[in-house]
Amino acid sequence: MSKQRRRTVLAVDDDDINLMILTKNAQDSGYAVKSFTSGETAWDYLSNNPNDVDIAVLDKMMPGMSGLDLLRRIKSTQTLRHIPVIIQTGDVGVAQMHEGLAEGAYYYLTKPFHPEIFTGILLSADNECALREDLVAQLAKGHAKFIGLLSEGEFVIQTPEEASLVAVTLAQASLYPEFVAVGLMELFANGIEHGNLEIGYDKKSQCLITNRWAEELAARLADPKHADKRVRVRVKKTPEGFQLTITDDGKGFDWQKLLTDDPVATRLASPNGRGMAKARVMLDQVQYSGRGNVVTCNLPTLQLDGGDIEIVAA
Repeated sequence: MSKQRRRTVLAVDDDDINLMILTKNAQDSGYAVKSFTSGETAWDYLSNNPNDVDIAVLDKMMPGMSGLDLLRRIKSTQTLRHIPVIIQTGDVGVAQMHEGLAEGAYYYLTKPFHPEIFTGILLSADNECALREDLVAQLAKGHAKFIGLLSEGEFVIQTPEEASLVAVTLAQASLYPEFVAVGLMELFANGIEHGNLEIGYDKKSQCLITNRWAEELAARLADPKHADKRVRVRVKKTPEGFQLTITDDGKGFDWQKLLTDDPVATRLASPNGRGMAKARVMLDQVQYSGRGNVVTCNLPTLQLDGGDIEIVAA
């Protein structure tokens, strides 16, 4: 979790017991919590305090304003749409998950949930908050114009910090930078963690749940056998924007299998392993090839002539 400040979780559930469980688990994980028993009262609070909530956990089925209704309002409001929204539900079919994703849901938390799984999901959402903060900071530095001048080039990255820098910088040339930055980071992180550092899905899940992810990542990066591995991000300007080709030095994976509906739905409801599904929602024309260590995607932009680029930021 971010060390700069204590983040706040908005917890909304019409069941008092479920709300108490959500609140206690979030507080035990180090978060401040604002709890509400209805979508209407939660919306009133959000409307009047748009800067006070970092992550939202909403029960899908509530009388009056449901969790999906509240999700739609959050994602259609300029000052709130950046908030990662976790939908809590017992209805986790593929169609239902895709419905929530289409509305902008970040995760699906299935009932009953395991406290350690919930902690892992909160930490993942927390990382997205930090990524957005990096983006906002770079927007203030005017890096969007710099990217607009790029015709063709290659970024070579090795660490998550380098990946974040490239992701937020490239995203500034896109139509929705705070959204695209997260999708790019998913692809870059997949290349670094699962490709180059050979961290499997189960291993990462275990580390997230036990809050040992940073320690494991540092150990892998320091391992001499990974010292020469890099992720290369090739960027080429097109009439519509940019085309990206991302290549890692890993052994690859069975990407065809993970693109089927059921595994994608399963991963979307777990603490990690959802990068491919998430990137496909956030980016344009994501395509894997070969043994799975090469992925391409497109970044549509408004203007790429070296002049001013219109940036839509929260």
